[in-house]
Amino acid sequence: MLSSEIGTYSVGSLLDTSKALLSSLGSSREPFRVEGFVSFNATTAKYDQMYLSLCQYADRNSPVGKPIAKLDAVIFQSQLKSIKASLATAQMALVPDLRAVFFGHIDIYKPFGKLQLVIVGVDIERTRQIAEGAKDLLRRRLKEEGIFDLNRGLNAPLVPLRIALVTSRGSAAESDFVTRLDRTHYKFLVTPFYVNTSGQNVAFSIPEAMARINERSHDFDIVVLARGGGDHVDLASFSLEGPTRSVATCKVPVWAAIGHSTDDVLVNEVSNKALSNPNDAASELNRMVFTFHLRLKEAVSNANSFAQERIEIARSALVTQKYMVFAGASRQLGGHKQAISRAGWNLGVVAWDSIGEISKLVASVGERVALGRDDLLRHSRTLLEGASSQLDWNLVERMVDDPKKALARLDRDLLYASSSSIERFRSQLLSSTLLLNSIDPKSILALGYAIVEVEGKVANEISKIRAKGKVTVTMKDGKFNATVSSVSSIN
Repeated sequence: MLSSEIGTYSVGSLLDTSKALLSSLGSSREPFRVEGFVSFNATTAKYDQMYLSLCQYADRNSPVGKPIAKLDAVIFQSQLKSIKASLATAQMALVPDLRAVFFGHIDIYKPFGKLQLVIVGVDIERTRQIAEGAKDLLRRRLKEEGIFDLNRGLNAPLVPLRIALVTSRGSAAESDFVTRLDRTHYKFLVTPFYVNTSGQNVAFSIPEAMARINERSHDFDIVVLARGGGDHVDLASFSLEGPTRSVATCKVPVWAAIGHSTDDVLVNEVSNKALSNPNDAASELNRMVFTFHLRLKEAVSNANSFAQERIEIARSALVTQKYMVFAGASRQLGGHKQAISRAGWNLGVVAWDSIGEISKLVASVGERVALGRDDLLRHSRTLLEGASSQLDWNLVERMVDDPKKALARLDRDLLYASSSSIERFRSQLLSSTLLLNSIDPKSILALGYAIVEVEGKVANEISKIRAKGKVTVTMKDGKFNATVSSVSSIN
């Protein structure tokens, strides 16, 4: 049971008592150190004082997940400027996720009954050591996870025309970059993604922009993260885990043009390419496209030259083949003409000889047929005359009709046989005549050929012709004498 002697506090007196007890923390009432990750609540511009929170996470070295402890804090106007200046000497700034060691004391704000840390200074050496250690730790962690070289290993397209520009709205970086690209005659398509590149929201806005770009990764060739100069202290945000991890895991090659390429910031280390400023990024894009354009023109020119060369070679080969075909055809035609001439002449000679032989044969057959017929008639008459001398005339009269019929039949058969033989020889003679007419030397001469004679003999070979020799040339309508100037054979 609670004692009735326990004192009663008003709200104000209780807060005052608690405040006095908290103020007694530390030795000789000196401010104590507090380490934590910075998280912003709001900024009161009227009084130029800053309200923030210091957070502790399960992983003491990384602000991942929800904090396991959180302490509200305030920096009043009198200390805010000096704290910012101290951080600037180490190229740092009061930004989200900054891990720092502050000097301060616990206070209770009576109107709200709020416990808060009043920050009066920063341990800059310890904070610098923590920042460098955190950077090294983050670098090692990203490498162990296989993330550090992801974006660096992406291949930029040969013709990067579709650009995602991550920068501040209306910044000098945006103006410089777009103006530089507009001066080229190439059709670059720039899509802006506006973020904070300085101040307290860098750690959040850049990862959000990279996430949106990853959702549209097929729409872009290059991501340019541009920052137009500014205070060096703002670069500390580009070594924080949020921006660094989002750049390293971006699906599109990221070019970091944050104004200070020589500064040791992790975003430069994990990006596909680090450039000094947005103008350099625009110039590099133009150079890549120009180089591709130049190589393409050279390739087209080389292809045209090669094609023209091959066409000329093919044309020369065709001309050569044409002349070879014409020459071969001419030689063969000349050979055929000579062969036809020789064959025509020889056939003509043979034909004339054949005609003579056939004529003699026909005449002989005719004579034989005529002689046979006459002999048969005479023999028949002799037989009849002999019979008439031995037989009685009356008997002969009675029998004469039969011998007459027999003689008439014999005469008819003999006439048919001789006529058939003559007709057969006539058909053979007609066929020979038609053949001779087709190969008659006169017919061949009418085609444009000529007969060359040497000393009255037909010269059917070139070996029979001698240079400066005399020849007689017979054509279809006459002949003439000529002297041979030169002789050449056709192989």
